[in-house]
Amino acid sequence: MPAVGARSRLLEALGRVAMLFAWSLALWGVLVFASMLANVMGEGPAAAFARLVPARGASVWAWLSPLAMLLALVAGLGVAVLALWSRRRSPETDN
Repeated sequence: MPAVGARSRLLEALGRVAMLFAWSLALWGVLVFASMLANVMGEGPAAAFARLVPARGASVWAWLSPLAMLLALVAGLGVAVLALWSRRRSPETDN
């Protein structure tokens, strides 16, 4: 039975590494989004968006920044929805 404990610890460690990687991508996405907003102020939205989207036939690495930005937006919306949902479901404490 000790193998089950070792397997559980291994899966837990891999899960933590995966979460660290996902949150690192989300943080990178926030930085890319802030950079795009700064470019929108200087160049306009069309030029900033054209710079963000890779050319046709680009590799996965070229799509990493736009996908990280999308991940950051989804994570931010998810956190906002969960915060509003938990606030709504919490019992009223005002008497």
